[in-house]
Amino acid sequence: MTEHRPMRAAGTAMLWQAFQMGGVKVLYMIRLLVLAILLTPADFGLVAIALAATNFLQNLTNFGLVPAVVQAESMDEAKYDAAWTFEMTRSMIVTSLTIIFAPLIAQIFAEPRAVPIIQILALRPFIESMTSIKVAALNRNLTFRPLAFLKIVEAIFNAVISISLAKFIGVWAMVFGMIGGMIALVIASYILAPYRPRILFDWKAVQPLMKFGGWLLVTAVVGMAGNFGLRIIISRQVGAEGLGLYSLAAQLAFLPSEVASEVVGTVAFPLFARLQYDLKQAARAFQAILTSLMALLYPICALIIVLTPILVKEILGSKWDGTVPLIQILALVTMIGLLGDSTIPLVKGFGQSYRITQIELVQSSTLIAMIWLLTSRYGVLAAALAWLPAIILVQILCLYFIWDIFHDPLKDARKPLLAILSATIAGGGISALVISRLQNIPGLVLASLLAALVTGSILWISDRRYSLGLFRNIAIAFPQVAAFLKIPNVELE
Repeated sequence: MTEHRPMRAAGTAMLWQAFQMGGVKVLYMIRLLVLAILLTPADFGLVAIALAATNFLQNLTNFGLVPAVVQAESMDEAKYDAAWTFEMTRSMIVTSLTIIFAPLIAQIFAEPRAVPIIQILALRPFIESMTSIKVAALNRNLTFRPLAFLKIVEAIFNAVISISLAKFIGVWAMVFGMIGGMIALVIASYILAPYRPRILFDWKAVQPLMKFGGWLLVTAVVGMAGNFGLRIIISRQVGAEGLGLYSLAAQLAFLPSEVASEVVGTVAFPLFARLQYDLKQAARAFQAILTSLMALLYPICALIIVLTPILVKEILGSKWDGTVPLIQILALVTMIGLLGDSTIPLVKGFGQSYRITQIELVQSSTLIAMIWLLTSRYGVLAAALAWLPAIILVQILCLYFIWDIFHDPLKDARKPLLAILSATIAGGGISALVISRLQNIPGLVLASLLAALVTGSILWISDRRYSLGLFRNIAIAFPQVAAFLKIPNVELE
């Protein structure tokens, strides 16, 4: 049936996104853990300062042209050329300004050692802007197979360069790894998404795209202001080493959230853009995506909370002991925030990008206010604690948004969500029991396997006994995966 093709296309896209994220995150985790062993918290802190500075200035002028290309009703070569030209020009200006003002930025963070790192990493956004604009066309058409390989190429080069140089040049290994990975991505983009760059300064061609991207610009500025302010406060209060502890903790704890945004957000955005005039299908898709995400990520976050002390002790070493409570709190934040991760592509696909700005405004303002109040008392731990009230307020706001669109969209999802919570608690409990007896690497592996077995069994039994529709939702949200698992093919009602 033709009306179900968007869901089937999205399922295929999600499969490739999952493949991409699986490969990328495995490489990313290897790189992160090896570098954490070879380098120091201060090294991670210096890179975190540079990334915060370059990302903030880049997003300060980000008009959201690439997402606008995905959401636009029609595109022609002139619009592609104009969008590519505009992005490259903007990034070149931002890169130049970042290099010039790097000493001032480092002074704001009270860390003069960050100056040369900021200046080199400032090249990364400009290099990225030269990526083939036809990559956006692949996203628009839900053609995610080449995009999967594109990200994996970047991850491979980043990991190989960083790890091979870390022992010899320290913190600069991370810098050169990021630059090298981005150069590899740009080259690969023209192979996988062929495009002949043409300079075209055409305001009329870009203007319709900027209308959609305007709110995305405001959203990016608000979000990056929160991120920038957070890192300034941490750096000034507890130094680069404290910022390094928080940076590593956030990278580990937010991995599940990144999977949600990358796999679901990237695919769900164009999917909801197609379904925005069919509320029944869109509501069913939203429920399927939300419950499927929670069934996958809640048990993972629970494992992170339980197993982090042994992971840090046995793998990272004593210099990273301060990350344990940070990782545990931020993993809880990830669990609470999954509703928001599912809501953002929904409102974005429905053309309500101003609501994403409201979400970022609430989150960033609350985050900055709370960390400002808590840092003097709790030190770097305040950076994690501040996330709790911020993310709770965001979820309340997201509930209002989805209720306004669908009117009780979670009616059929309440029992599945209860089953997921029960399975997560049981899996976390069994892993805690195992790790209390075996506090070593074999214990980590055994605890993870038993937790997965217990969690999967409870979800399967609950789904069969109470007809919760958990595996039906998987079949709707991830039809290609469902076919692999031999789950009967179903369509949206």
